[in-house]
Amino acid sequence: MPKTLEFIANHLPRVTLDEVRRFSNTVEIRNAQAFAAELEAFMQERLESIELPSSMEIEVETVEQTLARKAAALRADISWVPTQTDIQRGRALLLEAFEQSHNLPLPDFARLANKSRQQIYKDIEARRLLALNVGPRGQRLPDWQLDPVKQQLTQTVLQAALEVDAWTLYRALSEPLEGLAGRSPVEVVTADSVDAVAKAVFNVLGVH
Repeated sequence: MPKTLEFIANHLPRVTLDEVRRFSNTVEIRNAQAFAAELEAFMQERLESIELPSSMEIEVETVEQTLARKAAALRADISWVPTQTDIQRGRALLLEAFEQSHNLPLPDFARLANKSRQQIYKDIEARRLLALNVGPRGQRLPDWQLDPVKQQLTQTVLQAALEVDAWTLYRALSEPLEGLAGRSPVEVVTADSVDAVAKAVFNVLGVH
């Protein structure tokens, strides 16, 4: 049997008793269940007897082939290259976020954390603290890291997402997530939920 017909035959819906009752006005059906089985067998036999020209045969796509075809359709012929305007707009947005009041200059963060600047630098290097950079403006640290629980969440994410840049981690931690009922990870985390909230962040980042 050609592959097209074989696929159709294997996916034909079962004949139901309600469908059998359609024939009750024209034929006498003594056993509806048996009639349904005979009707299904008849349909299969008729399909098997059909021979399609080779030009009409089609291959049924696998799931992988379907996904590959759709991905190819979404792929642009020409790679997108940001214009100078795009770059300037992106930098302006970074500066705006960088200068938010909750992002503290490193000396201020060190003073509030009761640590030396040298220790803060070491903590940043060891990925115990998240620090943001925009060009030569120095480093700023989100003040939520002054809270031990939120700092624990931040450190957990930092050490598991080694390949993710600081700005992406900052967004993932501070912006609302659908999986957290529209609240941000640093807003909802508690001492008992660090691992669960970190998992929600990892899902957004694609980190496993």
